[in-house]
Amino acid sequence: MRPGHSPRDSRWIALRVGLLAVLFAAGFALVVARVFQLQVVNREELVGDMVEQYRRQLVLKPRRGPITDRTGALLAGSADARSVYADPVVLAKEDPSAAHLRKVAQAIDLDPAALRKKLARGTRFVWLARRVSPPAAAAVEKILKDAKLRGIAVIPETRRYYPRLELASQLLGFVGDDGNGLEGVELALDELLAGAPAKVPSLRDGAGATVLAGAPSSAREREGARVELTIDQGLQLAAERALLRAVAGSRASSGMLIALDPATGEVLAMASWPPFNPNAPRRGAEMRNRTVTDSFEPGSTVKTFTVAGALERGVLQPLDPIDCGNGRLAVGAHVIHDSKPHGWAGPSKILAVSSNVGAARIGARLGREGLHETLRDFGFGERSQVGLPGEVRGQLPFPRSEIGLATQSFGQGHSATALQITNAMAAIANGGLLMRPLFVRRIVDPATGEVLEEARPEVIHRAVSEGTAKTVARWLVGAVEDEKATGGRARLDGWRVAGKTGTAQKADPVSGGYAPDRHFSSFAGFAPAEEPRVVIGVFVDEPKGEIYGGEVAAPAFREVAEYAMKMLGVPPRGIPVARAAPESPPPPPDEPAAPPALELAGRATAGGGEGVAVPVLAGLPARAVVRRLESVDLGAELSGSGLVVSQSPAPGRVVARGSRVRVKLQPAG
Repeated sequence: MRPGHSPRDSRWIALRVGLLAVLFAAGFALVVARVFQLQVVNREELVGDMVEQYRRQLVLKPRRGPITDRTGALLAGSADARSVYADPVVLAKEDPSAAHLRKVAQAIDLDPAALRKKLARGTRFVWLARRVSPPAAAAVEKILKDAKLRGIAVIPETRRYYPRLELASQLLGFVGDDGNGLEGVELALDELLAGAPAKVPSLRDGAGATVLAGAPSSAREREGARVELTIDQGLQLAAERALLRAVAGSRASSGMLIALDPATGEVLAMASWPPFNPNAPRRGAEMRNRTVTDSFEPGSTVKTFTVAGALERGVLQPLDPIDCGNGRLAVGAHVIHDSKPHGWAGPSKILAVSSNVGAARIGARLGREGLHETLRDFGFGERSQVGLPGEVRGQLPFPRSEIGLATQSFGQGHSATALQITNAMAAIANGGLLMRPLFVRRIVDPATGEVLEEARPEVIHRAVSEGTAKTVARWLVGAVEDEKATGGRARLDGWRVAGKTGTAQKADPVSGGYAPDRHFSSFAGFAPAEEPRVVIGVFVDEPKGEIYGGEVAAPAFREVAEYAMKMLGVPPRGIPVARAAPESPPPPPDEPAAPPALELAGRATAGGGEGVAVPVLAGLPARAVVRRLESVDLGAELSGSGLVVSQSPAPGRVVARGSRVRVKLQPAG
């Protein structure tokens, strides 16, 4: 015991040392227990957290694949661009000066107040500007370097651009800020065009900087597929210019134009007006592809298919006379009118002069079931299967009333898209086959050049027989070339055209009837008529002043068809556009024409009213008889076969227009 220390003091010191030793032992035990927990019990979890802190996967977005026309001309491509983003949490810790933030905002053309609002969100990531110009990106990088800011950064991206600006804009569509397709081809083929993103492992240091990264796959391997469309940029430009002139010239609200290859179903041009610039898209009605998204009552173009269906089902013969009632037909409490009065006419003349009454009478022969099946056979009431987003099927209600049957026969009381009508006309041009329209020609792998997909012509079904289609096609030539035809302004100098005009009143949603001052004008046809290479449909919505399809839409058809003939290398056949077209197609070689001196088909006055003189028919075959009587609005009542041996009334007698002439035929010799 030390001097001055009592036994009691010694015991107290020993106790304190013992307590301290116990505390050290307990602390050591806790440390060992914690180490055991971290190294043994929670080892896998903590190792995962550790790896997560320094190892990251960089997601590299691929370059979007290009879109070209059928010749390889670029319509949509991708270019390198740079975007500016911020980490508001990191930036708050750095507490940058207001002057630096103001400089960043000015460089990216952003209001400083808007920049502060973005940074106030409290998230770890916010875009400040997407795909800025190279000078703007360089300016931001200089500001960040001078201010030593880590909370704002510039990263590489790709920018979608459309070098032809508004050309085929509704067909192509556009992409959003995230690079995904939002409309048109960009949306329909988004997965193929987008390519495959790559995940690259990387290591990060304590400051978050990337210090090591694995070798990524090449940009070429990640790039989306190259899509080659069926359209031709030259024909597309011609179509858009012609459509612009048609819409502007008639002061219409909008318009559509489609050109198809009737043999393959390929879309050669697809235009909507007004257009938009996909490089700077603004949401609005002009973005939709009206050729597939808008349906309307087609009007008189449908007479083509009504006549074809009646011929196919045997309820109409080529020489059958139809009473057009001098332009008036009562159906129950309703009265159907023609724009001009006509008497007796065959089906070819009904198409040429576009008689509503004649079409209604032919529709009555078809019957409700027959007409409904006919229109469905030509693709009405069903989507065309083209594959473009937003396509509607149109409305094809079953005609449950007599007036419904009559109006549907000449194109009112049901609705269709521009593509449906043009594709139905293509079935007449190609011999009766309804084709699936195609807008993609090939899809090519960008890395290997391998063709991944190649479009093949696809027949949906046969609409009518080849014989019926050829007969109607021949009559549609008369609907353009005959002197009284409604489609005269579609004639081409050097190529024969077949086609049909359409003019439909638009429904009035207020009254429930038809608006007297709102119309839909159209022309659908093909050229050359003998061996069709292109089918073109022109559709103009609500023209002002002149409303008829033959005046509003047919000139645009002529303009585009002439370009198409030259583009396709179709040699002209020396058919002058200004020639005096006969009222009906010339008779075949086995049908002798009557001597000019015996023609008594001039108009005369009988009983104070307008009448016509019965022409000389002696010696003519049946086909020539029908044509000659049609030319003066008379009907034929035929008996026998061969050549005419007698007629009643006698030649030269003046009768009322619309009268029927009884004709007896006997074999020659």
